[in-house]
Amino acid sequence: MLKPLLFTAALLPLLSACNPAPQAELQVANRSTQSASLARDGSHAVIGSTYQGGSYWQVSPGERLYDWNHSDDTTRLILHSAISSDGGWAITADHQTLVLWDTASGESVAYWRISAEINALALGRYGNVALLGLADGRAVLYDVRHGGTFGTFQHDAPVNAVALSDDLSLALTGGDDQTARIWDTQSGQQQSARKYDKAIQQVALSPDGKRALVAARYDGIELFSTSSDELNWTLPLGHERIIRGYSLSAARFSDDGAYLLTGRPDGRVQLWDIDGQQALYHWQLPKLDPWQPKPTSVLAVSFTPNPEHYRAASGNGYIYTLSY
Repeated sequence: MLKPLLFTAALLPLLSACNPAPQAELQVANRSTQSASLARDGSHAVIGSTYQGGSYWQVSPGERLYDWNHSDDTTRLILHSAISSDGGWAITADHQTLVLWDTASGESVAYWRISAEINALALGRYGNVALLGLADGRAVLYDVRHGGTFGTFQHDAPVNAVALSDDLSLALTGGDDQTARIWDTQSGQQQSARKYDKAIQQVALSPDGKRALVAARYDGIELFSTSSDELNWTLPLGHERIIRGYSLSAARFSDDGAYLLTGRPDGRVQLWDIDGQQALYHWQLPKLDPWQPKPTSVLAVSFTPNPEHYRAASGNGYIYTLSY
């Protein structure tokens, strides 16, 4: 499935602007990017390009390591992807097929076809288990090495967003039924549920599974405790942004669960101090064309080993390194 590398890009310094500007940019697609996922430490990325198919990148120095497609003779659009928390595995999906990849060799390990359309996915540590959000109202804990399911979690409408804790004990799912549900993956039982006024667009779990984020369109973005279901904080987005439907297109907790990094459809990336309940910093990703009517959406965000550096993948075909 591997193809010759198409090009190698380098990290390029950017000029400063009125808004805090990215420190560096890496072009990962010639035109638009349909999907993207970043490794937990921001070191690597899976890109689903509208025109070039799937690829796996080392972000710094910028290098395209592998071309990943679901067919040897056809470039398919990669709609969803995820990288395991240990960084050793990645998974890609189109509408109904999944491929598990070894990130060290670039080789495909398993290929599966799913009976329902895939809306969202998360990959567990060591690449053994994936949580799939499906259009038929199910979230499925899937054995990506051998096929089959470990558990099925039911919603009343399509499931749009999913997340797993590092130890795989908790799953968080959100759907068009306007409900976010936390599941005990061992028993398969629902642990709690939170109801919203609109469909759920984004969910996230801290690595230890103690904190959860739920974002619904035209509603507040909530952080709550998974053990008590107690609301910890509603992010202060502002009334205007909420009524215009600005929600989150990407979200990730820090390793210790104390900080949150979010990305929005309008190109804004924000760093939040959860315990202090305050926004620490924000960046506005640049437009490639000054005449472009709207910024492109933030598709993925990550922390890095350097506490002053963060990364964001954008729909304009670039990965940005952000600092303050």
